[in-house]
Formats: sequence, C-alpha cells, structure tokens
Amino acid sequence: MKNNPKWYPLLLIGLILLLASSLLACDHSTPPPPPSSSSHPTIAASPSSFNFTAEEDANPPSQTLEIQNSGDDTLDWSATGGAAWLSLSPTSGSCSAGETNDIAVSADALSTIAGDYTATITISAPEATNTPQTVAVNLTITPITPTVTYSVSVAISPGSQTGLPGNTLDYTVTVTNTGTEADTYDLSISDDQGWTLTCPSATSEIDSGESDNITVSLTIPEDIAPETKDEIAIIATSQNDPTTSDSATGTAVVIEEEPPPTPTFVSIIPSSKTISPGDTFTIEVFIDSATNNVKACEVTVTFDADLTATDATGLALLSAPVLAYPTTPSIAVGEVTWAVVRTGDNNDPAAVFGNFMTIDFDVDPAATGPHDLIIDATLLDENNDPIPGVVDNNGLVIVQ
Repeated sequence: MKNNPKWYPLLLIGLILLLASSLLACDHSTPPPPPSSSSHPTIAASPSSFNFTAEEDANPPSQTLEIQNSGDDTLDWSATGGAAWLSLSPTSGSCSAGETNDIAVSADALSTIAGDYTATITISAPEATNTPQTVAVNLTITPITPTVTYSVSVAISPGSQTGLPGNTLDYTVTVTNTGTEADTYDLSISDDQGWTLTCPSATSEIDSGESDNITVSLTIPEDIAPETKDEIAIIATSQNDPTTSDSATGTAVVIEEEPPPTPTFVSIIPSSKTISPGDTFTIEVFIDSATNNVKACEVTVTFDADLTATDATGLALLSAPVLAYPTTPSIAVGEVTWAVVRTGDNNDPAAVFGNFMTIDFDVDPAATGPHDLIIDATLLDENNDPIPGVVDNNGLVIVQ
C-alpha cells in the first residue's frame, strides 16, 4: 500500500473512538476497597530499671513502676517479679490509651543474706504490639554495721568504813566495761577532807562485759577528832571516749580508840569475806571465856536466806571436855542454832576457849552484794546468870 495522507485523519478518529470505548467500560466496573486499618495497645514501662540498697536488718523503701498504654484500644497487662525477694502490687491491670497504672515494687532484705541480687520484672499483654517488656531490678544488701559504744560502770565496796586516827582504810573499786569494745579507763579520786588517798592512775584494758578490781586507800590523819566523816569519790573515764565516765562514792568515819575486848566473847572468824556467786566458804564461831566459867551456852547465827543455794548447811560442832550434853543442832536456810550445857559432878562449869562450831555455806549463783552474819549468843555463868556483852563481832560476806 502506498502511503496516502488522506487516510491519516480517518485512522486518528478510529483510535480516539477505541480509547473512549475502553474508558467507558472502566467506569461501569466496581471500584477497589480502600486499605483496611487496625488499632492495638502498646506497653510503655517507666523506669527501665530499679536499684535497691539495704542492710540485713531492714527492708529498703518500695518504689513505683508505671505501666502506660502508649497505643490504642485497651491494654490488659500482667506482671511477674521473677525472684522470691521481689514482690509486686498489683500484678495485673487494665488501662486505656494514654492511661497509666502504678505497681509498687518491694525488695525483701530480711530474708536474704548480704550480697548482690538481680531479677527481671516481665510485663505481658496478649494484644500489645510489643509484648513482653522487661525491667531490670538490682538489690544490694550490706552486712549490719555493729554499733560501737563506750560505757563504764563503777562500784565501791564497802560503801562505808570506820577507823581510828592514823588508820589506813582500803576500798575495792570495781570498774566494769559496759560498752561493746575493749577499753581502758583513767581514774581520778578526791575527798571532802583532803586526807591522803592512793589509787592507780588507770585500769588495765578491760574487755567488753568484763571488770577490773582496783584498791583505793584512805589514810586518816593522826589528829582527827572522833566522828569526823570523810566522803571519797572515784571517777573512771574512757580513754577512747572522754565523754563517757562513771563514779562511785564511799565514806569513812573516825571512831574513838576501841575498848579492850570483854573477858568473855563470841565472834565470827573471819569477820569479813569476799566471794563469788556460786562459791563455797566456811566460818567459825569462836568462844573465849578467859575469866568466866561457862555452865551453858547457846549460839544462833542468822543470815540472809537468799545467800545460800541449798536448804541445809554443813555444821561441825566443838568437841571438848569443857562442854557436854549438846542439844540437836537446828540447821536451816537463814539460821543455824546449837546449845550445850554442863551438868553433874564431872561437868562443872569451866572456862571455854576454842571453835564452838563451823558452818559451811554454798552461795547461791544469783546472790549479790553484802550479806550480814549475825550472832545471837547466850552464855550462862556458874550461877546460871547470863554473861553480858559476849558478842565481840558479827560477820560480813560480800558477794561480787
């Protein structure tokens, strides 16, 4: 075919009609559906980690974990701690878009020993776009730091004494470390009258709960009038903590020259004894009638009932030809009594010299302080008359 320009317009019109027909066919078809849209919740947790620190004897304060729905719809969440020492409250909840739930996070330091611990809080929500989420938890428990204290207690024994001019009286001062650490204490002494006092300048080192006994001596001047009273004071001060101290006081009273002992007397030997709780000790009741013949004697020794730990005491009685026909001894806690008489031609009244009876004591482990041993004695002369003033001295037991 030869090219004929006359056909070009007709060909162009045909192409236009064909294109229009195609477009009209598309307009009658169903349009495609628009893209589908969906909404989901999203977990947001703050903070991202926790750090707890505590000593073994105390729990740290609880902290707060915030759970937020940073997405759409409703966030139904649950949380687990992952360690026995870690607790959460509450462990589940629900929040709408933008809302926040709080969880109290607590660490238990009382049930664990010192050390470092880790755990993970896991937050889950089935519908969330980012489930699960985790939060790290660190717990550091430090050992209990002992509290260091310095403390002291001072006691003096005896609390009061008497003496003649020129006498030196000794006092036992007990310094007890009532603090938690070993300590040494400086000592200072003073008195009202300005008499001569001697005392160490310091104790040795004393362990916690232990004691040290020191001797303080007071010398009474020769020219002091009877009945003059002097009060002494001793102070113990901690060398580690000079603000810590304690003191004790004792007294001394001047007496006149003692009269000579009566011709007949009853006494306890020794007159004073210092023992420890739970120990045993022995006393003797001594009778000396140098110028009086004794026909009968009865001696009772009484003492504090709580001094002894048993219901009976040991008793040894004087066996001598000058005494005969004893009664049955009476032995009980708090009192021991024995009586002896002389009768008949071969048992005439006679002078007595020697140990009348021996008493053994078992000291109660709970006993403390001074305890008096008191003599009540009746001695009859050859005319059956009581001999006056026969008790020369009683006894004193110091339990410490």
